[in-house]
Amino acid sequence: MSPQEIKNDNDEIFDMNFTDEKIQNHRTAVRYIREDISLSLQKDGLLNSSKKIPAKLLDISSKGATIECDIKLGINEKVILKLIFKDNKEFSIHAKTIHHVKNKNQFGIKFDIFHHKLGDYILSSQHELIFK
Repeated sequence: MSPQEIKNDNDEIFDMNFTDEKIQNHRTAVRYIREDISLSLQKDGLLNSSKKIPAKLLDISSKGATIECDIKLGINEKVILKLIFKDNKEFSIHAKTIHHVKNKNQFGIKFDIFHHKLGDYILSSQHELIFK
């Protein structure tokens, strides 16, 4: 019996059908889906540092995030993400864009450094365990 033929009550959790997207996933950290974190971003640079751009956080880890915003960002463009949690805890993260989803304003963001404090806070403040 092949893995695709194994059926149980957890089929949604243990999906053995490997799509191209799943095979191409090179993530090394768990991505959490958080709808309780506000996000804005700034382009990093002398001329752009004061303009805040509203954005939506799609998922996040201690190494990066996927965001959606109304402007186009270039690959390797430096940005600063400002994350605000419900309890008003704030993190300002220097990062760069590493991926753009075609035909959408969704971007993969890689943090400049591995943020242990952010990762710990994401997990400790999580009320529902939802991850990618």
